[in-house]
Amino acid sequence: MFTRLSTIMAALLVLVTGTVQAGTLEDIVQDLQPVPGYVVLPVKDEFLIDLAASHGITGGDLFSVVAPGEPITHPVTGKLLGTLDGSKGLLQVTQVKSGFSHARPLGQPGAIVRGDAIRRYDGLRATFWDYTGQGEEFYGRLKAALPDLLWQAYGPAQAEKPAQPGAAGKTASDLVVVLTARNLTVRDAAGSVIRSYPAPSLAAVPSAVAPVPVAAPVVAAPALVAPATATAPYRLEQPVAPAPGSVRYEAAFPGFQVLGNPGFTVVMADFVRENSELLMAATDGARIKIQRIDGSLNTITELEVAGLPQVVGLHWWQPQAGQLYLAASAWKNTQMASALYRFENNRLTPVSENLPHLFGSFDRDGDGRRETLLAQNMDRELFWGTVIRQVSVQGNRLNLTSPAFELPRRFTVGGSTMADLTGNGKPETIVVRDGLLYIFSGSKQIYRSAKMMGGSLARFAYQVQPDARETTTNFAAVEVPPVAADLDGDGRPELLVVASDSGMFSAPGLSANVRKSWLAVLKYRDNTFVKGSLGEEMSNPLQGLTVQDQRVLFIATEPGSVFGKGGESQVLVFPLAN
Repeated sequence: MFTRLSTIMAALLVLVTGTVQAGTLEDIVQDLQPVPGYVVLPVKDEFLIDLAASHGITGGDLFSVVAPGEPITHPVTGKLLGTLDGSKGLLQVTQVKSGFSHARPLGQPGAIVRGDAIRRYDGLRATFWDYTGQGEEFYGRLKAALPDLLWQAYGPAQAEKPAQPGAAGKTASDLVVVLTARNLTVRDAAGSVIRSYPAPSLAAVPSAVAPVPVAAPVVAAPALVAPATATAPYRLEQPVAPAPGSVRYEAAFPGFQVLGNPGFTVVMADFVRENSELLMAATDGARIKIQRIDGSLNTITELEVAGLPQVVGLHWWQPQAGQLYLAASAWKNTQMASALYRFENNRLTPVSENLPHLFGSFDRDGDGRRETLLAQNMDRELFWGTVIRQVSVQGNRLNLTSPAFELPRRFTVGGSTMADLTGNGKPETIVVRDGLLYIFSGSKQIYRSAKMMGGSLARFAYQVQPDARETTTNFAAVEVPPVAADLDGDGRPELLVVASDSGMFSAPGLSANVRKSWLAVLKYRDNTFVKGSLGEEMSNPLQGLTVQDQRVLFIATEPGSVFGKGGESQVLVFPLAN
């Protein structure tokens, strides 16, 4: 049971605590304000609720399902002060739609029914883990500003916190606020990050800020933050002694912010900046969705690709400014089949279909626009063939010509990128293939990683000689292309790569069987590549990756059964902040 005071009493509690720290504290108080709503109806294993982004709701938000209790009245005036309510369950938002949201029950959903009242971040058991040793005063201000949460005492919470932020563990909490020297994260009991903020300044008490009305909904959008210049946002496995005044590479395990759910199980995705908009193309193998990314995910168009039954690759292509195409590669029966679509007026229009190639797009001049589209043949022995052609388009006609630049023998159009990592003025070719990462200068290999690179769901089995009575079965995977970006603000790009610890296939060609995945970082320094990582390890495969607006965005997919069906995906954000 928990006591919920009236909104007036909650606002007064904020005022009488004295000053409230501005900046991060103000942001988190706004984002965790209780918002009332109702359960609309059950849908499969979830419930629809009558709240959406316009009410400040975002993926991962937690709701108490209210069991109405006794009214609380003043003994003298008889004025209603509140009600003694109980909780009959918890809901966590999985998808935010226009006008409503999907939420899954945490625990047994049997008591939750249509019409139940719900309140966001009200009556939840909350814990504050301080990894700085200086956050007790901040905890006190946070507790006073959010009286609707049931806070564990500061001392016992620190005694029970794990060595590294993770699941709530033996702490019986629904919500965990984690303070590190780098950032402040709000997590659920499983350790998944719901919201992320820059670390607050703990040195001084700032001036007061006005309290946020308890019932006022606030639209939450990921903040754009400046690039890190004093400390790299990733950790290196083999730290290099820095020159005086340069960046120091220190260990860090910051969390990720959930931006939203694409609405289906993503097996491959790609991002592009077109004019002022960030667009994401994603596929579950049978459909392609184009979504706009701002404070949330907004679907622009959706295409059923009946002629491409198992899409495994998506690549945006911008041959010229103002022109935007989407290349899709798919496994069809016994061979590859691809299509090229023109994206204009918020629609995908076919340019050419059923092409016997695999496609990949590349930014060779480093201006941020992938102006080069390459097509690769399928070799039934090796899958990735040795015939590479550069694509141009005139109307609805494709022209294929030999590339004017050198490519390595192990090149693949999927899972590859081109970028000048060494600073010699020429782009290197970076390839993720068969669990390894290769870096080539022209055709010369200058780096090869150990295993554990890649780990995509976009994989399948095929027969080398499908018409023969006895034939060999091979496996192919289309990996997520690495991304080159200046992550630490030193003016030189690092390489960001999807990595994983994967076992053998649980069933041939059906899934990657990923035990854990993470974002690997390669930094070129002192004539060598030093490997590290960014953020925390996850248990799900990663299916898309980009760096935009000083944020790393990627998709984590919990696969279901065949080819990812039946699972769910989340778009996650990592702010590149100090």
